[in-house]
Amino acid sequence: MLEWRMRDLSKNKRIVFKQYLEWVATLPCVSCEVRDGTVVAHHLKGRASPLSGGAGYKASDWLTMPLCYTCHNKMHSGDAAFMDWQEYFILRTLDQAFKLGVFDYVSYRGKGRGDT
Repeated sequence: MLEWRMRDLSKNKRIVFKQYLEWVATLPCVSCEVRDGTVVAHHLKGRASPLSGGAGYKASDWLTMPLCYTCHNKMHSGDAAFMDWQEYFILRTLDQAFKLGVFDYVSYRGKGRGDT
């Protein structure tokens, strides 16, 4: 199980979480559900600034979704209808991660689940 610690998000520092990206890439494409070996973890792009990173910056790793080669190309080509679904796709991915216990939430106080 991975451990995820809350950080001061007000500073807009990019959160790097390589293990999560590797897990996201094992999932089927969140858009078309294909499992063809081309799925990658796609970072939020072009929406929800400043969370999306802004010009020349990549979004934090927790803001990712699994996309196959075809869907990833649609996203990067700027297909507005496709890009509008990014937030939903990311929430679905995070929901699955928490339900499967991919990582454990630890509050900024250092307390895990069940600690008081």
